[in-house]
Amino acid sequence: MTGALALQLLVYGVTNGAVVALNAVGFTLAYAVSRQINLAHGNVFALATVVVASLAAVLGIPASAPLAVRAGALLLLAVCGAACGALLNTAVEQLAFRPFRRFRAPLGPLIATVGLSFLLLQVAIGWRATFLPIPSGDPRPHHGAIYVPMLSMPELVPAIELGWGGVSFTLKDAVVVLLGVAVALGVAAILARTRTGRLLRAVAQDPELAALVGGDPARAQTLAFALAGALAGFGAAIFAAYYGGASLQHGLSGGLAAITAAVLGGVGNPRGAFLGGLALGIFGSFSDYLLDAQWTPVLLMVLLVGLLAFRPRGLLAHTEPAASEDVLPPLPVASGAGHHPATAWLIVGLLVVGVLYPWVDQLAGWSHLSSAASALLLVALAVGLNVVVGFAGMLDLGYAAFFAIGGYTAALLTASGSRINAALPALAREPWVALPTAALVAAGFGLAFGVPTIRARGEYLAVVTLAFGAIVPGVLSHLAWTGGPLGMSGVPLPQFGLWGPSSPLNGYALALVLAVLACAAALRLAGSRTGRAWAAVREDDLAAAAVGVNPPLARLLAFAIGAGCAGLAGAVYAGLVGSIEPDEFDFTVSLMVLAAVVIGGRWGVTGVAIGALVVAAYDRLLVGALEDGLHALGATLGIPGLLSIDVRGENFAVFGLALYLATLAQLRGPARGSAGDLPEERQWRSWPQRAMVVAGLRRPEARG
Repeated sequence: MTGALALQLLVYGVTNGAVVALNAVGFTLAYAVSRQINLAHGNVFALATVVVASLAAVLGIPASAPLAVRAGALLLLAVCGAACGALLNTAVEQLAFRPFRRFRAPLGPLIATVGLSFLLLQVAIGWRATFLPIPSGDPRPHHGAIYVPMLSMPELVPAIELGWGGVSFTLKDAVVVLLGVAVALGVAAILARTRTGRLLRAVAQDPELAALVGGDPARAQTLAFALAGALAGFGAAIFAAYYGGASLQHGLSGGLAAITAAVLGGVGNPRGAFLGGLALGIFGSFSDYLLDAQWTPVLLMVLLVGLLAFRPRGLLAHTEPAASEDVLPPLPVASGAGHHPATAWLIVGLLVVGVLYPWVDQLAGWSHLSSAASALLLVALAVGLNVVVGFAGMLDLGYAAFFAIGGYTAALLTASGSRINAALPALAREPWVALPTAALVAAGFGLAFGVPTIRARGEYLAVVTLAFGAIVPGVLSHLAWTGGPLGMSGVPLPQFGLWGPSSPLNGYALALVLAVLACAAALRLAGSRTGRAWAAVREDDLAAAAVGVNPPLARLLAFAIGAGCAGLAGAVYAGLVGSIEPDEFDFTVSLMVLAAVVIGGRWGVTGVAIGALVVAAYDRLLVGALEDGLHALGATLGIPGLLSIDVRGENFAVFGLALYLATLAQLRGPARGSAGDLPEERQWRSWPQRAMVVAGLRRPEARG
């Protein structure tokens, strides 16, 4: 590599990193004040880019306009983008963070921001579609893979060459870098020299002490989110002007890049976040050239996982967050309950319905057996995730990754187009052997992933799992022996009972058995000593450790069991469909499973199973019926708007809203039967005694 080439890559990296840096400064500023992660930050940025690009289209500034006119338009768009971002982020703070402020519920706002993130994405899709409708003949997926054609912008900054010695450096590059530095310095000046800045810094350092001397932590949090949104919106305007358009695909990835930059520069350190954003831009530029552009996002996610696993406070941080002195247990996002006798009887009732359903389906002529099998697989996935979220209290936002690992393991062992099964013995290629193998491989990946990251706390672990969920599909789509983005086909299903492998009854029976086994195992675990140890760790890991429970080992076991269940479901899914593709395992799958867990998690294993059936019924049956009904009504009444409604395209909004409302419902009271919210346990003032009760090492009535 020549010096000129290295300098050119450095220029590209600094330019790209300036936008990431603005986003990261906003994210870390909001986190410093609230001490909670906002996962909707990325889609605030994405929606702001669409708003800015659409406003530019309305202005209609041509490329031939005078430079002063184009500069004024850019300034106007930047101000509008900042205002849009500030309004959106303030709304996120009011909806996702303020309701949880009176509770010790670190995972509640995190899940709520996930739901709001998808609502923002749906708004961005609808907003963007009003300016440039998606061509009907476009064969690529529109909503499942979050693919939407880019909305173009006029060239507001001319690409005048300013470089030297063979190194390209345009006026566009200079404007982006100068604006990024100016905004970063302006934020630093606000924090250092204004009354608002002093309030933000005081609340970030010690909110209780700041309140004692007259500060308002609630107002500071709102101001911090507004400023963070303004920075995201300003960065969105610069991004759209520099690249000549807006794309929704930068929502989740942009948010994760901002988190990575914030962690790299020290969480809560705005200057470090800016430097971290520049470093990421430079890293991405050299990675694109030296390796391959398709691997750069994967490497950035690996970097994020490594940072959160080994240095969660960031490379430039010097202090650790103070431990909370509140001894009350946290508000659960799902219940670890499931051992009540009524729960077992309800599971038996669901089993009877599952056994009778094929005959009912045949008599009624519904032909929904394959959809019912998919619903049962969702039940197994939701029960497995509930072991992680409800039993052990860990939020896993990348659960679809283990689903994908199980499916690809079965495909590699049994698919007709596999490149490795020809070298395996005949026994290893049997579909019945592939099922437990897929479960073991997924559980092994769960252990391998969990060992370095399981000590991460609360929202840090959630972000790690979110990054892992993005890493796995990215790796699978870039490997030749997994079929790349096209995936693999010819995956057989094991023969079960008297039905042939290709019979719909065969796949349904396998899915039913898997769902029943998952529910039975979860019920057994809920009342076991292991389940009580999980409950103790979920309530207070320090107290659990004091009475002999090993919190990392307990969490690791829950992680492995949940991953194994997802891997087994993935193997059955690959056989049901007969093929497998990496795009089938994006974040929307994790969202659906998490929605099922949170919707029904208050009622333990039974509620999770029913929540999964409700989500599957909506996705597989109700969407089509509702869309057909609206189209028929539009044809009858002569309303063109009803004829063009795409209910399937609103799935992001539906699942996001369901997840948000279900999370908000947790504030109404403790989960029914939750192992950590029994009235007897609330009476214990000593946290070691309470942990002993929860872990089953001491009876509640043995007081004194």
